[in-house]
Amino acid sequence: MTKPFLSILFFLYMVAFAVSAEAQEQPVVLIDGGHFDCLPVATFGLKGLRLWQPEAQVTVLLGKPGAIEMGGSEDDGGPYEVRTYNYGDLKVDIVRGLIDRIFTDSSHVAMESGIRVGQSMKQVVEILGRRPRDWQGEGFEFSIVTCPVNGKWVQEDYVDLNFNADKILVSIDYAANRP
Repeated sequence: MTKPFLSILFFLYMVAFAVSAEAQEQPVVLIDGGHFDCLPVATFGLKGLRLWQPEAQVTVLLGKPGAIEMGGSEDDGGPYEVRTYNYGDLKVDIVRGLIDRIFTDSSHVAMESGIRVGQSMKQVVEILGRRPRDWQGEGFEFSIVTCPVNGKWVQEDYVDLNFNADKILVSIDYAANRP
């Protein structure tokens, strides 16, 4: 192959790589789910963890926790044990062997969209692309549900974005919608 041909090939590769990298940097934004706004199921998690993954996935991705707290509760499925893995900047609740809740109040952990604790409500709305329809008035806790997959509800999980009185995001709380 000639040197000019290789240069052109290299240039085309670099352009394709730059376009691909730019596409990957685009955040997942709020989706119009019909009568509600939602976020894709695949975005429901932090630090690579997703709701409903097996308990073992927590230590595979994050290593040994600093502490494990034990608790319990009861729902329509009966009594259950809750194990909370504490990583300092992230807490993960395990219920019935699956990731049930992922919580952070640390600015060091971000949603896939780039939303993180410490941002203003205005910044969060800008990242989402618009203000969700059900964010009425001056409330400080906003929930966004998962979007249906192929027109069907999969899990109806949600993420709570909690703001303080100064409209600064103070926590991100993903939770599974169990029975």
